[in-house]
Amino acid sequence: MHRSAGSQAHMSANLLDLFTAHPGARELAAMESAFRPERRKRPRTQVHWRVLLLRDGQAEAIDTVTQNLSSMGFYCLAERALTPGEYLGCVLTIPSHDPSGYERARVLECRVRVTRVEPEKGESAFGIACQIQDYHLVAEERRDHPRHDH
Repeated sequence: MHRSAGSQAHMSANLLDLFTAHPGARELAAMESAFRPERRKRPRTQVHWRVLLLRDGQAEAIDTVTQNLSSMGFYCLAERALTPGEYLGCVLTIPSHDPSGYERARVLECRVRVTRVEPEKGESAFGIACQIQDYHLVAEERRDHPRHDH
């Protein structure tokens, strides 16, 4: 749209800019995110496996549990926010079946990159999405007591 040199009108190159200044813009953004197409390239499995997140140079690990997992990464909840783009060490404990009834687990050590951090509604936790960059399987861990199924 062209106007004469004396005109005060300005058109934004981004149509979303028109809505962000408008009252109700937050509601519009929430509706838009509800209808956003799925970005995941791999199917996710709802598993709750223990995961330790280790920041470089820090002795204290963030001990949490996965909410879901894919071949590319996982999503978990943490009490602390991390930084998107940050690289972490990770120890993922994978339970495995033992016909004799003993508890066994496989341990996967990996290097992950934090891809998304979002506050969880109504909780003092943060949702953390991590993409697996590199990994290796550690020897199987066996506990000397049988598993008790209830």
